[in-house]
Amino acid sequence: MASLTPDQLRGVAGMGQVVSLKAHQVVFRQGEYPASMFLILKGGVRIEGEDSAGKAYAYGEIGTGRVFGELGLLRGESSRVTATTIRDSELLMIDRAMLLNLIRDADPEHVLNVFLAMDEQTRVATELGFREVMTQRMLASQMEAEKQRALTQMVAGVAHDVNTPLSVINTAVNIMARELAAPVEVTIQRAADIAEPLELMRLNVERAQQLVQNFKKISANQLQDEKELFDIVEAIEDTIGLVRVSLKRSQILVRFHNKLLPEQRKWEGYRSFISQVLINLLTNAERYAYPKGVGGAVDVTIRMEADDQYCLVVKDHGRGIATEDQGQIFKPFYTTGKNSGGTGLGLAIVHNMVVNAFKGEIKLKSEVGKGAEFLVTFPRVVPE
Repeated sequence: MASLTPDQLRGVAGMGQVVSLKAHQVVFRQGEYPASMFLILKGGVRIEGEDSAGKAYAYGEIGTGRVFGELGLLRGESSRVTATTIRDSELLMIDRAMLLNLIRDADPEHVLNVFLAMDEQTRVATELGFREVMTQRMLASQMEAEKQRALTQMVAGVAHDVNTPLSVINTAVNIMARELAAPVEVTIQRAADIAEPLELMRLNVERAQQLVQNFKKISANQLQDEKELFDIVEAIEDTIGLVRVSLKRSQILVRFHNKLLPEQRKWEGYRSFISQVLINLLTNAERYAYPKGVGGAVDVTIRMEADDQYCLVVKDHGRGIATEDQGQIFKPFYTTGKNSGGTGLGLAIVHNMVVNAFKGEIKLKSEVGKGAEFLVTFPRVVPE
């Protein structure tokens, strides 16, 4: 509208209707036929859309002085996006008749400039939308790769952990075989000597069985993303138990603190995603908080933030994150660890899961030299 004369702009302002909207109100939805285009007088609007598969993506946010909804109005077709206010806003509504009258009375050069400005805005929005779609697809692809990587990591951990009780069982069997090799009188002492390796065998068989069961439970859920009702404390303990072996190699000690009451432990959510979030955050601590195998502790805590909100906290005591990096770490492909194999997708995947799957939020608290704390807040019942 900047190319119009002051008289024309006053005419637009005089004819248009000003509407006031609260933050987070929908102006129009994808698929609707908007009756007007809108000029933002105050506030801002988020433009979002869905692709053919129903995957949401964002074109971006626009502020004071920007116009939206013009393409649907001019073409007379349904909107391809959804527009929602991001704060309290005032919008000037310009309907099709007003726009046609404006074009009819305006100088052709001014009209051309208006359409050139609209074309540029559309081009920029389309590029933003394309980049967002490609980023979402990259994240989805990386999430699948991360699932397979996590499974591989857990297989190695389980194999290592199962080997220990099997070695104990083998030793106990050898002791028993030696004791029973020659038939001699069974004394109280000899019975005790046999009972001891039997008890060792029983305990280590139970340990091996528990490891295998935990792995089966987590690995099965890594391959499906179905919402279910389950014990969130048990799921966290299973995940920590399976990744603890690989973390030990980097001298990482994981300490779990359960702050939930027994009646608060049931979560209606996604077991596979909570495992993936935890694995990614622990791996992130291993790589960045305690690089080069220096080792250290990571505290994992689950507590109630409110009556209907969980808060999962993963806190390390390592290097911390620089202030200039803290606002960027959840963005795809942003990494401070390219030299250590970082891809910049680990925390982006976590953010994507928390926001889109859990309908929650993730925050970071960190100070250089004093560690980093990730706080994941999400509802006890994940909405559909």
